[in-house]
Amino acid sequence: MNTKRMPFIVFEGLDGSGLSTQSFELKGWLEKKGYEVYLTKEPTDGLIGSLVRGVLRKELKVDAKTLALLFAADRMLHINNTILNLLDEGVIVISDRYRLSSYAFQSLEVDIDWLKKINEKSITPDLTFIIDTPPLICMRRIQKQRFHIELYEEIDKLEKIRERYHELAKEESNAFLIDGNRPIESVSAEIFKNVKELEILEGLE
Repeated sequence: MNTKRMPFIVFEGLDGSGLSTQSFELKGWLEKKGYEVYLTKEPTDGLIGSLVRGVLRKELKVDAKTLALLFAADRMLHINNTILNLLDEGVIVISDRYRLSSYAFQSLEVDIDWLKKINEKSITPDLTFIIDTPPLICMRRIQKQRFHIELYEEIDKLEKIRERYHELAKEESNAFLIDGNRPIESVSAEIFKNVKELEILEGLE
């Protein structure tokens, strides 16, 4: 087992912003450098995560606080059953969404201090990339990718969520706002540059 815990890197942003694409791009780049990388996402595919997905798809209706608690429970299971074990074993973990998603999205209806309280035991990522893409662009991408619209996917809500992400970027340690309204290669290049400059990994050139 590696004595040094490997970095935990998170991607955040609106649906359609490009965070899944950039998570995959970073995974490939790091693997080419010789690192073992595990790409995961929230909500997870576990039992609680499946309930969350059902709510987001509007197949199950719960109140806003219950949804926030489901997210927090899914996250703690994710941390304790997957993330920490992999980091300790020398694997870099990249997560497509994490706690800032709860703060940005659910604070539309729930007090953000309460959201932070129920997530206070979650570990802090070594790096968080917030892919900042205009909501109109995100909606166009979503409509091309799938036929259904999920909870929160309305322009006025997405504008507010984007503003929350901008505020959260100033609070979260090692968080970077990345302009996502550019070619994939340009966005990736900026992300790779930040990973190298922060020197959280040895051997990056």
